[in-house]
Amino acid sequence: MKLKLLIFLVFSLLLILVSGCEYYVPDVSNEISSEPVSEKVVKVVENVTPEIVQKNKPVCEVNTDCEWGTFCIDAKCQKIDDLYVTEGCESKCNFNSVVIETSDKQTFTLNRGQGDYTAAGAVEWTLASGPDYCKGDDILVPVKIKKKNMGKVISEEYTVVKVGETSKVITHPTIKSLAFTFNIKSVNEECS
Repeated sequence: MKLKLLIFLVFSLLLILVSGCEYYVPDVSNEISSEPVSEKVVKVVENVTPEIVQKNKPVCEVNTDCEWGTFCIDAKCQKIDDLYVTEGCESKCNFNSVVIETSDKQTFTLNRGQGDYTAAGAVEWTLASGPDYCKGDDILVPVKIKKKNMGKVISEEYTVVKVGETSKVITHPTIKSLAFTFNIKSVNEECS
């Protein structure tokens, strides 16, 4: 009799516990979409303004961010030749004897392929070569910037400066105090 009573009590207790429990199931029917997740992502990306993306996320920071055959020139992957108009003109030009004044208070007269360094060689800069181009109002001078640490190249990029203008500020990842600039004072442009 005691065994039957004990089984009855346990069974009753289980029945009370099971029947007294409520399960909360949230209503998510309005949150479920029939669109696949990938289509939602595409819609979100389509709504982003390209100008905002370009300002907030440059295409590149260094040459290794770009595909083979292109360089990181002022945060865009491109070829040096693409900077110039090379077709559809009667005569073509090129330049040499570039006069550069640096923020180190040095003045250089250099040809393409030549350059110098600052901060004991932590930043090396070289005038890049380029194609013969159609004469225009602005002469663009591409400059290759190498950043080094303990003699090893840690990054390369290019910047383009017009004659009469100053470059962007060139910094270094391990030398926080470095803020190097240069100004293209003049060039000797020759046209044929």
